[in-house]
Amino acid sequence: MNNISEKALKNKYDYITRYQKENYKMFSAQLKKEEYKELKELLEIKRLGNAEFIRYAYEKLLSGEI
Repeated sequence: MNNISEKALKNKYDYITRYQKENYKMFSAQLKKEEYKELKELLEIKRLGNAEFIRYAYEKLLSGEI
């Protein structure tokens, strides 16, 4: 396993999992199938991921543009 013990891998996994639980929250929304498809197509055209899109919208809300 590339000189990495299974215990070291588990420790790394546990650390990442704990870090994510302490610092991140999941944001989700239900969309109509048509809205979802259109949004995914637009994000692909703009080369934005879901998280990038949410952060962009968040910045616009904070600045009062939305």
